[in-house]
Amino acid sequence: MSHRKRSTSEKLIKTLRSETAEKLFLAVLMIFAVAFFSGVTYSMATNNPISVIYLQGGVMRIFVWNMLMQTHAETIVVFIYYAMGFIGLLLYVRAVSRPSDPRTTKYMLFFSFLLLLLASLGLYNGFVEKFITPT
Repeated sequence: MSHRKRSTSEKLIKTLRSETAEKLFLAVLMIFAVAFFSGVTYSMATNNPISVIYLQGGVMRIFVWNMLMQTHAETIVVFIYYAMGFIGLLLYVRAVSRPSDPRTTKYMLFFSFLLLLLASLGLYNGFVEKFITPT
């Protein structure tokens, strides 16, 4: 019976040390880091969270014009922009470190640049929106 337990534990250790488990762990760690940076802790710690702000005339506002407040929609939007930037960086690193086919490398570099550009423009736009008060 102890042999069976030992073989099961050895299989579990072997599975946890595999490359797939390592990639899965890094992906989960990346999601938690991006969620933390996007402000999930503020959304969870707030007593009366705001989802989205609706202004007169049917205008919907995602970014609050106060640096001390954040909506849930803002958290989700910033999370998506951070994830796009992180994926762009990973794509760039993969294209540079493992150049296989020149055409594939070219596409990887193009899409990494595109993801980084869209993420940075979106984050910049959100930052600017924080300082514009509604009229």
